[in-house]
Amino acid sequence: MNDLSPKPRVLHISADYPDANRAETTQAVRTFVRSNAELDYFVISLNRVTNPFKCNSIQGDDQGDPQVLSMRYWGFPYGLLLALSMLIVAFRAHRMLRRQHIKVDLIHAHKLTFEGLAAQPLARWLKVPLVVSVRGEAESKVLQFKPHYKSLIKRVLEDSARVLYVSAWFRPILNRHFDIPAEKQALLPNFVSENSVSSSNAFERDHFVTILDLNVFRKKGLDRLLLAFTQCLKQCPNAKLDIIGRGSEQVIAEVLVLIVGLGLQDRVKLLGTFDNAELLQRLPHYAALVLPSHNETFGMVYVEALLSGIPILYSKSTGIDGFVDWIPAKVGVDPASIKSITEGLNNLLEHQEAYRQWLIENQQAIQANFDRDTYLSQYNKTIRELLGCVI
Repeated sequence: MNDLSPKPRVLHISADYPDANRAETTQAVRTFVRSNAELDYFVISLNRVTNPFKCNSIQGDDQGDPQVLSMRYWGFPYGLLLALSMLIVAFRAHRMLRRQHIKVDLIHAHKLTFEGLAAQPLARWLKVPLVVSVRGEAESKVLQFKPHYKSLIKRVLEDSARVLYVSAWFRPILNRHFDIPAEKQALLPNFVSENSVSSSNAFERDHFVTILDLNVFRKKGLDRLLLAFTQCLKQCPNAKLDIIGRGSEQVIAEVLVLIVGLGLQDRVKLLGTFDNAELLQRLPHYAALVLPSHNETFGMVYVEALLSGIPILYSKSTGIDGFVDWIPAKVGVDPASIKSITEGLNNLLEHQEAYRQWLIENQQAIQANFDRDTYLSQYNKTIRELLGCVI
């Protein structure tokens, strides 16, 4: 494959990209890559397998995009021998690029402590600049459970021309561990949905919604949310909670047992899943979105809720925290504390009209704060500076 494009080509390395090996995953990185018309791209999409005989390399994403390589790589769970796995990925990527005569001008690794470990040696071999994204969920785990990796992470950061935070809350944490020049750091949140987001003055009072993948409902904080909701009902017995999201039959049965066990079957409903367009039609009619997740990377649904005119309950020191400090119509809670979540729910009930009015009046400001064109423009300016060219 010869690169005949006049546009600079960025090699994106991501373990969160829909591809031929894994159709269901977040669309955030794909949306970012495909939204940028000013740059060419090639994506190496990574999927871990424990059996080395199941490793593969499939050209394309199984959705008609030949600019994606779907790569299964060998690796153990819990990051065991992670550095070795990522080094092998780097060797495989380098060999593939040479065999297919794919020229890239810059590498963007979409997680510092995973993909970054593969991208750093690859960027050196190819003699191209390196950019890394920081997603707090993954990075915090590696720093906590693999302190001996700090020297490797330091090397990645030193080689990186830019460090872009998808998780704004993790910026001060990373800077406590490493000396990173301020001029190398910037924010790069996930983008709002391309689908139309609208708000509504009419809504159902005291009616909460939570949106999550039920297969990881404990990670999303649903168990503690249900416990807090039982306490909330003492102050507001008319409150209701809808749960939206997919899940296996076994998991749904487990969640139903939790609901019935807490005596919430008349107050809590499992609605199943909806496509994004239908979800955005439903959102404006709720009083608030409540999602006290543990270790969330960003959480696009929070932004969609705010743009729909409904306040949010989110977790401090994770997810969207750091991007919404200026918005009053939100409540940050400790996701490990039922008391904190209960107080957050009561706060939302008490101020639901005022919060909603503020959001509706400031919708344009919220949209601008998460507008893809603004961040793409900043990103492309960065690429121009690093490559010394005009796009």
